[in-house]
Order: sequence, then structure tokens, then C-alpha cells
Amino acid sequence: MEIKEAALAVTAMAAVALGIAVYQRTPDRVWNRLFAVHAVGGGIWTFLNFLLETADTPGEAELWLRLAHPVVAMVICTVVDFAWVFPDRMEYADPGRRTVLYAIGSFFGAAVLAPNFVRGIEIRPEMIAVDYGWPFAAFGLFTVFTLGYADVVLLTKAIRLEGVQRVQVIWVLLGLAGSHFVASLVIIIIPLIWDTTAYSGWGASGYIITLAGMGYAIAKHRLMQPDMALRRLASAMVSAGVVLSLGIGGLQTLQPVLVSNRVPMDLAYVVMGLFMGMVIVVIHDRVAAGMRRVLSVSTDPASVQAEASSHILRTLDAAHLVDYLVQALADALEPTNVVAYTREDGGGRLAPRASAKADRRIEEAKPRAPLDVGNHLVRVVAERDSPLTRDHVYRFEPLEEAKRLALAMGELDAEIVAPMMWEDELIGLVTIGPAMSGDMYTEDDIRFVSEMVLQASLGLRNAELYAQTEELKDFNERILRQMDNAVVVSDPDEQIVVFNQAAQRLFDIPGAKAIGASIDVLPEGIANCMRASLGSGRILSSQHFEIEQKDRTLPLACSTSPLAGDGEGPQGAVAVISDLTLIKELDQERQAAERLALIQVISAGMAHEIRNPLVAIRTFAELAPKRLDDPDFRSNFLSVAQEEIKRIDKLVGDLLTLSKPADAVVEPVDLDQISRQVVRSMAGVAEAKAVTVELQVAELESVPRGDPSRLHQALLNLVRNAIDAEPNNGQVTIAIEGATDAKGRRAAVIRVHNPNSYIPPDDIEEIFRPFMSKKPSGTGLGLAICQTIIEEHGGEITVESSREGGTEFAVVLPLARSRTPMMTAGDR
Repeated sequence: MEIKEAALAVTAMAAVALGIAVYQRTPDRVWNRLFAVHAVGGGIWTFLNFLLETADTPGEAELWLRLAHPVVAMVICTVVDFAWVFPDRMEYADPGRRTVLYAIGSFFGAAVLAPNFVRGIEIRPEMIAVDYGWPFAAFGLFTVFTLGYADVVLLTKAIRLEGVQRVQVIWVLLGLAGSHFVASLVIIIIPLIWDTTAYSGWGASGYIITLAGMGYAIAKHRLMQPDMALRRLASAMVSAGVVLSLGIGGLQTLQPVLVSNRVPMDLAYVVMGLFMGMVIVVIHDRVAAGMRRVLSVSTDPASVQAEASSHILRTLDAAHLVDYLVQALADALEPTNVVAYTREDGGGRLAPRASAKADRRIEEAKPRAPLDVGNHLVRVVAERDSPLTRDHVYRFEPLEEAKRLALAMGELDAEIVAPMMWEDELIGLVTIGPAMSGDMYTEDDIRFVSEMVLQASLGLRNAELYAQTEELKDFNERILRQMDNAVVVSDPDEQIVVFNQAAQRLFDIPGAKAIGASIDVLPEGIANCMRASLGSGRILSSQHFEIEQKDRTLPLACSTSPLAGDGEGPQGAVAVISDLTLIKELDQERQAAERLALIQVISAGMAHEIRNPLVAIRTFAELAPKRLDDPDFRSNFLSVAQEEIKRIDKLVGDLLTLSKPADAVVEPVDLDQISRQVVRSMAGVAEAKAVTVELQVAELESVPRGDPSRLHQALLNLVRNAIDAEPNNGQVTIAIEGATDAKGRRAAVIRVHNPNSYIPPDDIEEIFRPFMSKKPSGTGLGLAICQTIIEEHGGEITVESSREGGTEFAVVLPLARSRTPMMTAGDR
């Protein structure tokens, strides 16, 4: 097989493959369909030319020749059909025009049926010689005029269209021009003028140029502008020419020396080849850079990006940042318009913030309407998280989606729509109109836009975080200013870093003097609390102090806590100081009100308790004049009078115990001895009910101090109540153990527990009030007396009760600081 024949076979296969590949790219595009038909038809035509070139007889050759021309007539018609719609229509041309076009093509294709279309064929060793008749000339005119018409349509579009569409048309025109020239020369002009078809087979092979230009214009995702391609080709040719000249000249210069020294020329060729391979890279870079400097007139995007990035990353004002962004895009790309949108506070819309017009002056984007986040175009761009170009939509999106997106971009006059994303969330949008020059946006331009919006997204997020931080700072400062409590914050070095206005008023220290000063400028107790939190890392709550201020003493409560940080140990301490003056006054008023209420309760209780015995005595006194002579009456009268007087006396004694202050008796109290005395005193009562009293005494660090007799009375009342509340055959437990009270002091706890009684929660709040008793014969003063005695000794009494666990009274008494030896029975 000769080279010409191999070229035809390869071209035929390549045409069919290219047509199928482009069709599969976006099969719903009319251009892709027409190109697929055109390429497959061209492949068949080329294959028929291959069969013609390999024919063995004139009859076989004439068959393939007559079949090839109708096919090529339809191929030519598809070129015109393609020119009508590409690249600015997504639907076929008017059906009437297409009908006329293909009818004309069919007419001229039928010319091959004329007997004199081919007058004779001679098979020669070097070629197939064909003697054409006049119908072939008519077919040639149809071919020239039809393809010329297609070229004119495409040329008109190249002048009218802009951007990528113009570049697409230019690439198609270049492909057509190349193959038209080759085909017209070898198939029509040479056979008509020189009467030879020796070169006709190469015309079909040259058809691959058209397919390459059309396929590149349709299917290439990012196109290269022809002038750039030519510049790169020129750079490569110049670099190759310079290197070849240096290599050949060097070899010719060194050849006599190499021959005289018997150096093998093969080795010299290898060395020179390696040298040329290294040199051509450097030379090509220099030549390409020189051509870029000479031919490039637009702004260098790299320099614009560097300057804009510096501004964007430095500014923390969102409005200025958006201005920098649109200005940078306008300077680098020179579009008709740039509009930047950012998300509104509500989050549902993108509001236009700034725009750059053709003269590149930044203006408010008032004419633009806000975009809904749910807008289809906005949603598509956000999901892709990359710039979307109108040429990509027009060429590669599904047809219905392309129409919808192209319409939306047209309404925004946008050639590029780029999202500003942060952590998969849309925070802004940039729309860029067509270039003012009408040129297409290159892949470098799209990459520049992508990098700029990425940096702007980071800058907007930083600006948003900064604004939130400032807002939070202002909010905290307003809180600190308006707080009634003083707030002091120190760093790890005990230097004050926060000192609010309430602290300035409370301590009479100006803020300017306090900030940066040591915490020692504060009252000693507060400084010590902050120092303790810094040292121990613990929270100290409700520490009470008093400070002298002018002519009064202020009661204060201070709570301190450490500031946790990333490093080891506290990173500072916070103190919140409250002025308790008002609280103390309110507490005094509360205590006065409680005393008044207590007096009312006691008065009512006394009236009730005293009235009952007085009624009995009064009744007997009223009967005395009539029955005084009756011995039984006198005996009963005296008995009742004595009992009721004892009852009144006991009531008065209990009231005196409840009301009188404790005697100044402060001596060590042996709780073990007191508890055993109580057990002995209540032994008879417990035995009568068959109640077991168990005593459990643990060793204490020290002993409480106070009045042993009054503590004996309090404990006796608790045990008596427990025995009374316990049913027959029950049990009462008295336990004494060491503990720590609520103020952190060492204390003794006396627990009196009986498992078979229950006090409802509502009653627990009332049992310590005077005259509150559920016993038929009780006065309700026992627990009130217990509480008074315990509080006199600096302790507290609590009660817990449940149906399952019974009732337990707990008396907490603070212990003396140093242990006082217990006295034994032998010591007394």
C-alpha cells in the first residue's frame, strides 16, 4: 500500500471516529449532530477515494468515482447547514432553507448519472487517469460556490460575534480554508487545467484539516485563541531554526578537527543532539517571553492579582474588600461590567454591593436586583463551587438546562458567574460581562477569576469574623459597663486587664490607673482570693469582706474563678464583687418581718395554750360557791388546778428557753457523755414502747465549745421526738461523726434516725416554727427550742425524710480549732 492510499484509509477511519466522539460529547446539540453526519459522510467519501485509488480495473474505478460524488455533495450541504447554526443557535435552521439546500445538493449529486460525467478512465502504475466531461465542471462550480457561501456565512459571524463564539468560528474557518485549498487544488483545479488526476487522492486526505478545526471548535472544553496558537507555533519554529542553525554550523566548523583527530562522527552527532536538546528549552522560553512582551497589550493578570490579593488579605472591611475585588477583575479582564453580590443578614438573598462599569469606576450596584439564594443559576453555581461560563453552558450542558442557564446569565449580562464559597456555604457571587474588546476569556482568565473569588471568600469570612468579634467585644463591654457588680480580671502575672466602671466606683480607683497595675491595689481580702484562684485553679465563691469607704463600712461578697487556657495552669483570674449593703438592709427588714410574724404566731399559740387550762380553772371557780362543801369537788378542783398551773408553768418555761439568749458558757462539750446521758434519761420511755436506742460515737479531731446543758436539752428533745414517732418494737439510732460544714470548717455531726416515720415535704418547712405540732398533747416548741440552741452554738439542724428510709435529723456543730482532751468519768 502506497503512502497516499494509507493516508486515505487513516483519514476515513479518523473522520468516522471523530464524528462519533463529538456527537457523544453533547448529543442534543444541533452542531454536534450535523458535525457527526458531516464527519461520517466525509469518512465514507474518503474511503471511496481509497477504493478508487486501489481499483484494479477501469470499470471498478468508475463505480467508486460515481458513488463518491453524490456522497461529497451531501457532505458539502452539511457544511452549509452547520454554518447556519454554529455557534449561536441550538436549533436547526429554517426547514424551508434546509429543504432547498439539500435539494440542490441532490441535483448536483445526481450529475454523476450523466453518461459523459466520466468519458474515460485509464489505470496507470502511478495514478488513476480520469477524463471528465462537462457535468463534472458543473459539479465543480456547485462545490466552489456552496463552500464559498458557507465561508461567507461563517466570516460574517466571525465579525458579528464576540468572545468564545468568535474564536469557535475562526477555528472552523481555518479548518475549512486549509482543506478547501488542498481539495480545490488537487481535485478540481489541477484536473481541469493540467488534465491529470494524479494528485486527487491527496485532496480527500486534506479533508482531515476541516474535521480538526470543526471538532476542536465544538468539543474542546477550553479553546485557545488562534493568534496565541500562531504565536506559540512561531515561537517553536523560531527556536527550532535557531538551534538547528547552531547545531549544523557547529558540526561543520568542528568537522575538520574531528576528522583529523579520528573522532567518530556518530559520537559527535550524539553529543551535538544532547547539546541542542538542552539549549532549545532555554531558547524557546526566551523567544516566547519576548513575543509575549512585544505582542501583549493587555494588563498582566499576575500583577493585578498580586496587588489585589495584598489589599484583600489586609482589609477587614467587607465593603472595601468587595470594591478591591471588582476593581481587580475590571483591571485584569477589562469586561463591560463586574457586579459583586454578598449575602444579606437574613441569609435568603444575595444583595449587589459594588460594580465596575466599562470605565472601571467603582459604583454602587443599585440598578441590579438582589438574587434569591434559591435561584436556579445561583444554586447551580454554588453546587459546582467553580466559575460557570456562558460558552460552557451553551456548548456542554443538556439542552433544556442550557437554555435555562443561558437565559438567566443573559438577564444578568454575565459571561462568567463565579461563587464565593466558605465551608460549602455560598456567601457571595460575582458576575462578569463580556470583554470590552470582544475577545474570549482564556483558561488563564478563568483561573484568575477562580483564584480571586477564593481569596475574596477568605477575606469576606475574615471580615465577617472580625465584625462578629468587634460586635461581641462591644456587647461584652456594654455588659461590663452596665453591671452593678464590680468585675476585675487579671492575667497570670497578677496584672489587672479588666476593671469595669462598677469596680472603679466601688474601690474609688480610676480605670486608667487600675489597668496594668498589680492586684495588690485591691483590698487585701479580694487580692488574696484572686491569688488563691490563680495558684490553686479552684473556684472560690461567696467570700465575705468589709471595706472602709469614707464614712461607712461596705459589706462585700467576692467570687473568684480561674481562667482556663490552652497552656498549663490558669491564664488569669476573674473576680466578681457584689456590694451587699442593700442585701443586708433587705435581710434586716426580712428578719424584722420574720420576728413580727413569729411574735404573732407565739402570741396566738400562747393565747391558745394558756386559755385551755384557764377555762378549766375558771369552770371550777364558777362552781365553787355552790359545791365548795363537797369534799370530792374540792379534791378534783385542787388536782385540776395544780395540773393546769404546772402546764402553764412549763409553757412559760419553754417560752423563756426559746426567747432568752444563751448564757456566756463556753467550755468544751463532751458529745459522747451528753449522748449517753440522753440515752439513760430516755431509757424508761423507750422501754415502755419496746424501742431500742443505739448509740454510735466516732472519734473526733476536737470538740465543740458551748453550753453542755443546753446542748443536752436540744439532743433530748430530738431523741424524745424520735421515740414518740417510732412504733412499738422500733429502733432509734444516735450517731456522732466528724465532717466538714458548708463553710469548709471541721465539724461534728449528730444524727438522730428512726426508720419507721415519715414527714411530708410540705411539713418539713413548718416543723421548726413554734406551736406547730402533730402530737395531741404537744406544744410545738420542742424543735423550735432545738433550732435556737443549735444556732446559738454556730451550728445548723436539717431534716431528711422518706417513706423508704424514715426520718433523720442532723445537727452540725463546728469544732474547736485545737483538740481539747475529753474528761472521763473518773475525772469528774
